[in-house]
Amino acid sequence: GADQDAGPHLPRGRRPAPEGRRAVGDQAARQATHQGAAGSRQLARDALVLQQMHSEQERQVRTKRTVERARVRKIMDVEAHELKKMATETSVIMDTSVKRYSAKKEAKRLNQRVGGNATAETAAKPNAKASAKPAKAKGVKKKGKAK
Repeated sequence: GADQDAGPHLPRGRRPAPEGRRAVGDQAARQATHQGAAGSRQLARDALVLQQMHSEQERQVRTKRTVERARVRKIMDVEAHELKKMATETSVIMDTSVKRYSAKKEAKRLNQRVGGNATAETAAKPNAKASAKPAKAKGVKKKGKAK
């Protein structure tokens, strides 16, 4: 009969029912399955779009926060620099015109070390070497071999 029209190549459970003999419940079940799969795909797409929107918002917030941190850090650095500058302007500790930095500076200046060929007598005259030798005249060639 009608089952033979479908052909022997289809498995027994998959043969289509003759026209008009399909059960209404089978059609509804098949349609629900199809719509359920399409609905699942649409939900997955929607979830992906929502996730992308959320990550974009988080990125914008993170960028704003980073910019604000940089701005505040710059203000704090300028403030620290100004405070340090003000502290050194009014400080008497390092002002050598008011007070010497080294307490023993005068003693060191009076008792300078003597080194090399200098003695205590020659150390008192710092330009003794310069006055002992006559100055050479510039532009005068030495006698001897020519180059």
